[in-house]
Amino acid sequence: MTDMGDSKVLDDFYQKLSEKFPYVTSGSWGKLREISMVKYLEKDNIFLRHGERLHVGIFVVTGWLKLYYLDEKGDERISTFCGSLEYIDNWNSIHQQQALPYSVSAITSSTIILYPLEKMVKIFSNEPDLLQLCVDLSQEMIRKKQEHYEILTLRSPEERYLHLLASKKNWLQEISLTNLAKFLHVSRETLSRARNQVFLKRLD
Repeated sequence: MTDMGDSKVLDDFYQKLSEKFPYVTSGSWGKLREISMVKYLEKDNIFLRHGERLHVGIFVVTGWLKLYYLDEKGDERISTFCGSLEYIDNWNSIHQQQALPYSVSAITSSTIILYPLEKMVKIFSNEPDLLQLCVDLSQEMIRKKQEHYEILTLRSPEERYLHLLASKKNWLQEISLTNLAKFLHVSRETLSRARNQVFLKRLD
């Protein structure tokens, strides 16, 4: 049974989600709401670990999550960040029964909504508007992967920082320099120098 606090979270969340995806009917949102589970994470809570199976779809309500892995040297690398109204799942985990290639943890206090994947897939398969939502959510995740690849093809840390400055200003305001450095595959010190160089050039 959903308590009053969770009910308010769901009310606000589905209102915002309906504005982002206006083609989804209120009836379809209602079906998703019926299987929604609200979960609260504290900063640095690890929600999922590399190698586990993903049995839920995840929407971020508030806060920030990071998807990360350890490279061959044991250094943490961040694949992406997920903020408000962004969705996470792992297609291979659902359809090919493969383990997660990353871990998921909160980098701020966060509220998320979980959907049992088996129930979610059944609901989506019966509603054309939710099938379109599935396509749009998948495309969002693919775009983020492509953008990260494009960033990593840039040779200098300064170029990588400028890319974030142009396209992800909210990340620069809300995510720590340490985590941004792990996303850009550079050290924190290197990224700090690159940021200072960009700032000095803009003063000239």
